[in-house]
Amino acid sequence: MLRVDNKKSGSSRTATRQARRRQLINATIDSISKRGFSGTTLKTVTKGAKLSHGVVNFHFDSKEDLYIETLGFLADEHYACWHEAMLDAGPDAAPQLAAIICADFDRKVCTPKKLSVWFAFWGQAKYRPNYLQMRQRCDDERAVEIERLCKEIVAEGSYGQLDVASVVRSIEALVDGLWLKMLLYPKEISREAATFDCLSYLAQVFPRHFSRPDPNNSFSCSLVTR
Repeated sequence: MLRVDNKKSGSSRTATRQARRRQLINATIDSISKRGFSGTTLKTVTKGAKLSHGVVNFHFDSKEDLYIETLGFLADEHYACWHEAMLDAGPDAAPQLAAIICADFDRKVCTPKKLSVWFAFWGQAKYRPNYLQMRQRCDDERAVEIERLCKEIVAEGSYGQLDVASVVRSIEALVDGLWLKMLLYPKEISREAATFDCLSYLAQVFPRHFSRPDPNNSFSCSLVTR
């Protein structure tokens, strides 16, 4: 008699379910990046995923549910990227802050395809509360860490004249603006150039903690901190 390992069988089904969901999310990212929200339908998603319409209905309650899961996937991916980079940078505030900013331009999260989807979701956030809440959760956690690190750097370097809240807003605006620049004019600015601009800003604001990177030589985030 053939014995079935229920535990192994259950694990296999779970893995298959997760793979199908990921397949559909990736197809949604592809479709939105090519067609925007207005041109994306369940048909374009299933065609891109090479799956049947019924598979979508099995894994997601609706197209809106699929959209929310897709935005959640991008948010979790971005969080993991900057959070892991921050932890790997060591205990000091300056390397951690540089690591967070460099992670924003990591090739895992900063690609033309993903940038186009991020901005597509941001464009809908005003009218769809779920998107806005998810974006705020993603942005707020990162902003809290950036503010904490800036406060530590200000205290260490005696930058008493600096308004930390203003610095945090400027960092966030600079990253968002560079993401938009990269989306609209991909031939004019690279991930490396965007990283250089952000690290140069840190060198201007915190000159006792950061050195300005050399545009003529390759640089790493670990080398710009003093």
